[in-house]
Amino acid sequence: MPVFATAALLLALSNVGMTAKAPVFDHVIVISVDGLRPDVIDGPEDGALPGFSRLKRGPHTLQARTDASMTVTLPNHVSMATSRPIAGPDGHGWTENIDPPAARHGGTLSKKHGSYVNSMFDVAHNQGVTTAIIATKGKFSILVQSFDDAEGAPDLDGNDNGKGKVDLFAITRTSRMARDHSTSWLALHPKRSLLFVHFAAPDGAGHAFGWDTAMGSPYRASVKEVDTEIAALMAMIDADPALRGHVAIILTADHGGGVPVRTHSEFTAPENFNVPLLIWLGQDTAATELIALNSDRRAVVPSTTYVDNESVPQPIRSAEVGNIAMQLLGLPAIPGSVANAKQDLLLTEPQATKVTQ
Repeated sequence: MPVFATAALLLALSNVGMTAKAPVFDHVIVISVDGLRPDVIDGPEDGALPGFSRLKRGPHTLQARTDASMTVTLPNHVSMATSRPIAGPDGHGWTENIDPPAARHGGTLSKKHGSYVNSMFDVAHNQGVTTAIIATKGKFSILVQSFDDAEGAPDLDGNDNGKGKVDLFAITRTSRMARDHSTSWLALHPKRSLLFVHFAAPDGAGHAFGWDTAMGSPYRASVKEVDTEIAALMAMIDADPALRGHVAIILTADHGGGVPVRTHSEFTAPENFNVPLLIWLGQDTAATELIALNSDRRAVVPSTTYVDNESVPQPIRSAEVGNIAMQLLGLPAIPGSVANAKQDLLLTEPQATKVTQ
């Protein structure tokens, strides 16, 4: 190749950047399956889990991480909602894992943190997106107390959609009830929506019987229970022309479990800190490994290797969920967030774009 041609090619390549632009959807559903170990939805037997199998037909990884400092339920769910770590100067600071006290007694993220902590519900609601939380544990009231009409921040983003950032909050007793509430809410056809759904069954089975992933175990049965409801939710979306192709689903977990046997308190144990992150982009497509897709911007480490919150770059963590949801709604990142704050997590093959100099 002539020298001038080589130089021209190098100049052209230097003017090309790789974008992380994600497809935009009218509706995003964030599903958290409490205590879900990724190995239970992997392997030849996962054909018995049609819901999880469908969610893996798109960008996903079975080696995402919880927060590095705690593998417990509520702090990691707050990280999902705020895209912040738990501890440190950029952390949300909520470390309790019990039903929160009333707001007047300190039961809000802002009172704990000392200043307002924005969430995915803030960004979405301020942009006119209808929001809902359907959970199977009462402790999720922290996400409503922190963002209700009394404690939520004023909406300064154009039209005033109010201080209350969560339009619907429901606590249910069973996985079936959580799915019923979710499908009923979607059937109302909000113009644009952000729905957070929490399924607690695997965590309950793990604490009662241990995180035994063998076929026929109570833990595996609890995962099948949740899978049945996820498959039903997706079937409802498929059957509704107003929703089909307009809904993206993000699924992750707050922790795995099994170290010690009936709990998940050891935060350096891979059985506890490894979680799935599955992203379904409105239709079944070829599976894409998120870690490989993002190897130039996230740490690539063995699933057995513990990585602290200070390492650079960070591995893919469940805390990225809030900002992934904003990406998929075509909205800006959560103010004050850390995880995926640049919204640079690639969900599809990157597109080359010319960089203006």
